[in-house]
Amino acid sequence: MQGVIAFSGNNTITQTAGTWSQELAETGRLDFRGGTTTINHAGGGSYGLIRIDQNPTDGIAPGIQVSGGAKVSITTNNAIFPASGAGIPQINIESKGSGSNLALNAGGHIFGVTGSSSSKAVASDGGTINVTKANNFYQTGTTNRTIAATNNGHVNLKLAGSLYYYAQSQSPMSATQDSTIDIQSTTNLFTSYLQKSPITADKNSTIKLASNSDVFGAYVQDSPISATNNSEVNLNASKDSFAYIYNPSSGNPIMQMTTDTTSKMTLTAKDAFIRNIQANGLKLDIGGQLSATFGQYLAVSGARPLMHDFRDNSIIDLTINGAQSIANGLIPLASTGSYMKIGDDSQVTINNQTTTNQSVLFGLSGSNSPVTIGDSDVTINNNTVAATRLFENIKFNLENTTGQSPHTIYRGVSLTEKDQTKTIYPFVHFDSTIGTTNTTNSSDTTFKTKFESLTSTQNIAQLHLHDPLPPEIITLINTGGLPADDAQKFKFALNGTATPASELTLNFLSAAGQSLLKGPAKAAAANQAFDYQFESDLPTQPNQIVVEANYPAPYALTTPVRKVLKDIPAGKLGFLAAPTHLDFGNLPLTNSQSPLYPYTKTADTSLIVSDPRATTRGDWAIQVNLKQPFTAGQATLDNALIWRKDQTTKPLVAGQPQQLYSKAAHAPIQPGADETDLTDLLHETVQTQFPAGPKQTAIPYTAELELILITAPN
Repeated sequence: MQGVIAFSGNNTITQTAGTWSQELAETGRLDFRGGTTTINHAGGGSYGLIRIDQNPTDGIAPGIQVSGGAKVSITTNNAIFPASGAGIPQINIESKGSGSNLALNAGGHIFGVTGSSSSKAVASDGGTINVTKANNFYQTGTTNRTIAATNNGHVNLKLAGSLYYYAQSQSPMSATQDSTIDIQSTTNLFTSYLQKSPITADKNSTIKLASNSDVFGAYVQDSPISATNNSEVNLNASKDSFAYIYNPSSGNPIMQMTTDTTSKMTLTAKDAFIRNIQANGLKLDIGGQLSATFGQYLAVSGARPLMHDFRDNSIIDLTINGAQSIANGLIPLASTGSYMKIGDDSQVTINNQTTTNQSVLFGLSGSNSPVTIGDSDVTINNNTVAATRLFENIKFNLENTTGQSPHTIYRGVSLTEKDQTKTIYPFVHFDSTIGTTNTTNSSDTTFKTKFESLTSTQNIAQLHLHDPLPPEIITLINTGGLPADDAQKFKFALNGTATPASELTLNFLSAAGQSLLKGPAKAAAANQAFDYQFESDLPTQPNQIVVEANYPAPYALTTPVRKVLKDIPAGKLGFLAAPTHLDFGNLPLTNSQSPLYPYTKTADTSLIVSDPRATTRGDWAIQVNLKQPFTAGQATLDNALIWRKDQTTKPLVAGQPQQLYSKAAHAPIQPGADETDLTDLLHETVQTQFPAGPKQTAIPYTAELELILITAPN
């Protein structure tokens, strides 16, 4: 094998500066195959570490390769690959295998020369590349200059200069499979333009790019940035994140920054996130987390399309905290096509930490740019400057943004004004236009009135949309009378007010809080009023009559808000119905004995016994007692009320009760009360027969009977 210098074991090599001090080697590749090697190199003039002057015959690219867990530390006063040695198609740096580590400390560039067609810096399979000092990483080359970490690979670069000195095309950066790339620069990290060079973190990996100036110091085109499968991309600029974003080339999508549902993007720019951008704009498509802090969002005069898709379950924290050089609004949405969509189950916080009076969300005058929010928790914090508005030229509405759960969106709304007055609305659907004119439509008229009164939102210190708060039963008036404790049936009516759009249900609850009987739901009208009528038998257990307030699906509470109207004791044995009047009608009176006459059956002659007791039932009897015989004035007719039962016909005698019916003891066989109807039996048993003798005809005859319910039938 030719063109390779191989190291193994433990080695220390020192080359001191001298008149004829040049490269450590002129070869194709330095191979470190295990062990520990330390190289200290001092080349005269511009002589760097290794002059690549040939292609190794083993078919592996020239450069430096570390494997087998080798620990390699190289220090040179010049470049690792000096400018001499050009013409080789590919020059790579590679560290691969568990424990393999290449540490480079260079007084010049890392790649003073690169391959004529490509160069790669790759850490893989547990390998690490650490650059603790260097000027530029890639000093030459304009295409296929790759930086990659894969399968627990790690690339860490600390640069005094740039990652790429020249414009780059098709030079991707990727970290995948538990890998990291961490690059820090004291100047623009990308000095010239970047084209068709995506930056991708995937499968539990992280890419961190930090600059003491701009991260992207020239234009960026066709170079999307993404984090997927539990990964993170972190861009940190002491000045601007992007100096210039270009329109895509033909057939390519606009510039896009993306995370999936499991991943995170962290963006920091002490000055501008975007200094300049062409007409096609930028899209932030966040399915996971976005943490962004900018001095200003957009620093170019004139509107540009900026699209924000904060998808379901995303977590967004966006802060603007610097001086504004251009009057774009803090989050500029003033170009046709600009929008902000917030999906369901997301947490979004937007902070105005500036001292400017520019509006937080600034849309297109006349058209009013859309800001759409689903079932999410959204907080927008304003500054204390009196004239700063939350929204200007914005169409702000609650609406499902994905169509996955099509229903009317309701949110709880907490409004804090700049004088610290706070108003809470438990359950609100609304849309609002804040532009040349300000209009709000809402399910809650009090919210509509308040939101329209806040001087185009400039009086708002904080707007917080959150999960609905429990509904409130505001007033409750019983207009029909609640039952007495011993009532066997009852009927009553209610009216009152409740949280707008809530649903109200009258309910019976058992002692354990379980619903035993439910009436139909009654939705509160726009004026918050409701009314309810209810009728039921008395239950057999100690129960409560309650009004329940709840929301429609999908916002229904597991346990609704309840107001107890009455605690009902356990049911007792009693008359469900009993006659108050037995009318025998107009009968012919003679001095002779009359025939037997029954009384007239009416609704008032019903006799029904209810037994709702929860344990043993029965063991009761009904007796009929004559308290007073028929009288008309001073005249009395004895023996005129007749008892006909069990083949016996005899007069009722005062003080001698007769048993009409008895019920044997038994266990309950149904959840409701047992009802025994004795109406017909009483009608057949109690009749009248006037005895012979004179009668009073001018005054009606009346008598008094007593119905006795006892629990000892024998």
